[in-house]
Parts: sequence; structure tokens; C-alpha cells
Amino acid sequence: MTDLVFENVRIKYGSGNSAHEVVRGVSLIVPAGRTVGLVGESGSGKSTLARAAVGLHEPYAGRILIDGIDIVKAQGTAAALRRDIQMVFQDANSCLNPRMSVGASIEEALAVRGKFARRDRAQRRIEVANLLELVELDPARSRDLPMQLSGGQRQRVAIARALAAEPRVLLADEITSALDVSVQGTVLNLLMRVQRSLNLTVLFISHNLAVVRQLCDEVAVMKDGEVVEAGTGTHVIDDPQHPYTRELIRAIPRIGIPLFDEGANS
Repeated sequence: MTDLVFENVRIKYGSGNSAHEVVRGVSLIVPAGRTVGLVGESGSGKSTLARAAVGLHEPYAGRILIDGIDIVKAQGTAAALRRDIQMVFQDANSCLNPRMSVGASIEEALAVRGKFARRDRAQRRIEVANLLELVELDPARSRDLPMQLSGGQRQRVAIARALAAEPRVLLADEITSALDVSVQGTVLNLLMRVQRSLNLTVLFISHNLAVVRQLCDEVAVMKDGEVVEAGTGTHVIDDPQHPYTRELIRAIPRIGIPLFDEGANS
């Protein structure tokens, strides 16, 4: 199992006088085998932080650690540790080639680990079938193109593709926000089952505290590029200390007793 650790990470867009800092000294630990929810409104920096972990953004300060090794500027063998982190994006189409079948897309991801020789087609097909079954899709769908699948099915394929690289850490970035409400729950339940069965370390990014409360062991709240509150789900959601966290909680649709005493910390 693997901890994912962010230490005083700073990320900016642009350069010179036009530079804008979007992540401002974030420190966060995602413990091995646990699920941590990272919550905040659009533009808070949560997705940028996750993208830095997979090399899509480079911090100008701070460290991102896997097994205690900084992967930001890692080279050689250490750089291969980035393979241990895979990301599932909000829009499944962003990682699926529309001209490539589902099976071919997953096979392409298998190559990240160099698992099968080019000539070992039968074994690759078995592995693709196993991955599709893991995400509860009929292996026969491996011949389909992404356009032949529903949004929820495409997101399941995206999860399977990420798992093909045998990650130890999975980053899930708003993976249900583009889906119909009727299928969001099934995808979230699938993620929970996969996390438990593979003992993955998961950073789950969302703007929805109600979802995070059900899914995550711990919660961190980001605002304007900074973590303003962090702790267990019970602590952060039932007894929020920061005004911004309370604003997010007030936005949760709910019936009956409030999630926290609104007068307790005013």
C-alpha cells in the first residue's frame, strides 16, 4: 500500500507579471488504502492539485511523494513511480479515442506496465475481459466504440482503463458530475467496491459534500488554492470550523435535521 503526500505544493498558471497562483502551499496526506475526499467549488484548485500528481501540471514549489520519494522532478527508476498513480477524469471521452474500440483502449493502457508481448493477443483479451467484469460491464462490449455506450458505461471503461496500469493510487476527479443522477450512485458504489477489492489509495475530488460523506474516510476542503479545513468526515461535516465549509454544507439538499448546529460556531 502507498501513501500519497503533498507537501507545501504551489502551482501557478502563466509567467512573469501575468502569473496567477492557483494552488497555494497545499499539504495533504492520502493514507495508504484509504479514501480522502477533496472538496471545493470550481476554481478552488482541487483538480489542478490532482493533475500535478500525474504530471499534467508541474509545481514551482513543494513536493509530491510516493513511498517517500518526490516524483515531481524524479528521473530514471524513480520517475516510473508516476505509473503507480492513475487518474479518472470527469469526462470519460477525454481518455477514450472515439475511433478505437473499448477493448483496444484498455489494451493500450496494459502496455504501461508492459504486461503482454505484442504477439500475446489471447492473453491481452483475457485481461481486458477481466477488467470489464471488474467494472461490471459485459466483456462482449469490448468490441464497441465509445459512442455506442451510455455515459455511465463510458465512465466504467475509463475506470477499467486506469486500473489496467495496476495503480496503487487512484485519483477520481468529479467522475459522476457529468452523469445522470440515476446512474451516479451505481458508479460511486462501483468505485467503493473496486477500492476495497484492490486496496487502493484514493483521492476523490468533488464539490458535493453529501457524496463525500458517504464515500470517504477523511475530508479536506479547498478554497482559493488552499486547504482551509481537514479531518475525518464526521469532524468536518458534522462539526465544521471554517465558514466556507459551513457554506458548502448549507448547499447540500437535505430534509429534516440539519447536518450541524448552525448556531454552534457562529
